[in-house]
Amino acid sequence: MAATMKLTRAESRLFLRDPIALFFGLVFPGLLLLALGLFFPGFDEQTADLAGKRYIDVYSPMALALGLATLGLVTLPPILGTYRQFGILRRLRTTPVHPARLLLAQLWVHGAVAVIAAAIAVIVAVTAFDVPFPERPVWFVLAFVLAAASVFAIGLLVGARARTTVSGQAIGMAIYFPMLFFAGMWIPRTIMPDGLRTVSDLTPLGSAVQAIEDAWFGATPSATNLLVMLAYTVVVGFVAVRVFRWE
Repeated sequence: MAATMKLTRAESRLFLRDPIALFFGLVFPGLLLLALGLFFPGFDEQTADLAGKRYIDVYSPMALALGLATLGLVTLPPILGTYRQFGILRRLRTTPVHPARLLLAQLWVHGAVAVIAAAIAVIVAVTAFDVPFPERPVWFVLAFVLAAASVFAIGLLVGARARTTVSGQAIGMAIYFPMLFFAGMWIPRTIMPDGLRTVSDLTPLGSAVQAIEDAWFGATPSATNLLVMLAYTVVVGFVAVRVFRWE
């Protein structure tokens, strides 16, 4: 445990020195909500297309999911790719540090940033646009934790195999944009065709948006959405540890 904490502190310092990662991981979700609500006409008005909800209501859970996807798929894989490219992982191999500890340290760092980013986004939504505070806080926290774990597991898997910084970025981005599509970034899940929504429910980010939205607005998240995220966390996380390579 002591070794994991030391790794976590070291990774935290390195993350804080990267202004781009800090901006997109920490500030961007809340800033996106603020920009959408203030500058897009009708974004703060009820619409029949969304069953009486406002676009800002629908995009608030999505902003949280966007922050998780950015951290897990855009920021995390290149870090491990860089470590592998420059032989840092090869040197770690000569120490007692198990790959699971390194992956766990990354998970702790990115998870902490995700929690702060989510708090900022919720505060923006509640204070600037009168979005209600999450009505089912326990379910909201559970949905968010599972969402973070499932998306980060995918990022860790990419990072476990990426040979270089560039390959980590490329593979992560190749997953990132389809994930955002199925999460409803361009077509809100509320107005997706049934078939497309079913596919969305089978992705961790699609299930995350639905579960977070349900808990936020007073409903119990469906067991299907929670189980999908749990399955990605367990299966993909296990594979990430098993296939991790030092060189």
